Amino acid sequence: ATMMEVAGNEIISACMSLGIMVTMNQRLDAETLTIVAEEFGFSVEFAKADVEENFESDVEDKESDLSPRAPIVTVMGHVDHGKTSLLDYIRKENVIAGESGGITQHIGAYSVTLENQEKITFLDTPGHEAFTSMRARGANTTDVVILVVAANDGVMPQTEEAINHAKAAGVSIVVAINKMDLQGADVERIKGDLAAKDLTPEDWGGNIQMVPVSALQGDGVDKLLEAVVLESELLELKAHYEGQAQGVVIESELDKFRGAVATLLVQNGTLKVGDIVVCGSAVGKVKSIISSDGNKLKSAEPSFAVEILGLNSVPDAGETFQVVKNDKEAREIAEFRENKIKDRKVLKQRDESLGNIFESMGQSDKKVLNVILKSDVAGTSEAIVAAMSDIGNDDASIKVVASGVGGISESDVNLALATESIILGFNVRSDSSAKKIVETEDLILSYHSIIYELIDEVKGRLSGLLDPIVKEEIVGIAEVLEVFNSPKFGQVAGCMVEE
Repeated sequence: ATMMEVAGNEIISACMSLGIMVTMNQRLDAETLTIVAEEFGFSVEFAKADVEENFESDVEDKESDLSPRAPIVTVMGHVDHGKTSLLDYIRKENVIAGESGGITQHIGAYSVTLENQEKITFLDTPGHEAFTSMRARGANTTDVVILVVAANDGVMPQTEEAINHAKAAGVSIVVAINKMDLQGADVERIKGDLAAKDLTPEDWGGNIQMVPVSALQGDGVDKLLEAVVLESELLELKAHYEGQAQGVVIESELDKFRGAVATLLVQNGTLKVGDIVVCGSAVGKVKSIISSDGNKLKSAEPSFAVEILGLNSVPDAGETFQVVKNDKEAREIAEFRENKIKDRKVLKQRDESLGNIFESMGQSDKKVLNVILKSDVAGTSEAIVAAMSDIGNDDASIKVVASGVGGISESDVNLALATESIILGFNVRSDSSAKKIVETEDLILSYHSIIYELIDEVKGRLSGLLDPIVKEEIVGIAEVLEVFNSPKFGQVAGCMVEE
């Protein structure tokens, strides 16, 4: 309106005549801008299509400004091969006891200082098959991968997948042959299996360091850390310590007391308390920086993994984050990204609706199980949705109506009611108002803390669609009016049958 010297109301009228409802301070997409400008006799030329391009070019610095940084190490491998136990020994802290079913369900990020004052940041990725996307993210943000293989078990499906992720990301691999304290541990067999996967051990003339260890006893762990430090020295890892921080969101969650919490891995610059941060479409001023051992910090340097508080919403795991100069710039970038996400959603919905039309033309009797998923952290939610997309066949399939982070709210339950969905809570609970609607409307709501149990339930419900569904039915309700004490029978309840 300002550029064309036209009243804002006239532009709103022009948009309404095109069937687009807008408000005064709303951004218009490129197509609408062009049409509206032509209505008023103007031609449009886009000087810069991307807010982020200008912004990201500010970070480029000279090679001379780079300083050595700590390596970022991801621990990968098959489920139950001892990844978290190995990290436990390194951190001298028991994490595994707190994990449901003894398996890791989140990406953990820990910064550790060794006895020789060398610093290493560890990322612990889940080994369960449903967490493919989280493992891929771990490999893409790392310098060195420690591949944990159980000496008594050998190369398994997730071990192969971890090797592929590491190779695709082009990172160095150090193999930890774990569980050497158990009977049946066979190092040479493991080396042979790995050599068949193009990971040739150094003592066989290859370039992959393989260290036999026992995570429980602590044997060989020092040699493993030496191997990691040696590998990182060869890589000559460097970063900018000065300037605005940049990096990646490792994990995020909505905490009932602290609000949106994001685990960030700083890759460049120094993150300070009071910085204005953009993480995807989430923005905020950093109120607090917390290290992996729970201490509050004033700043975080490159290769450090920290939790931050102060964001206005929960960012997606895997998003990049940047520190910006002021609120205005932060809002501009966040708004630009939000519009991009909206555009993608519109296109996806259009594709889905077209797909549904063709599907309904071909097969109208296909059963669909609608699911609404709420999880404690974004990465887990993403992993569960990916796992559910693999379930189903020509007769029945799963449609994830909505997924998100945080407790199950009234709006989630109302959406479930409207779309005839089941509600799944992973490490979260519903609030009292949502619970009332669930009970009143007899909706299906279940809570889980172990991913494969959740997947099993979904599979069971999907197969249940094809067969008669067995469910409990209330045949009567009575209200207790009075309780009497009887010497013969103990407590006796006097009831009024209501229905």
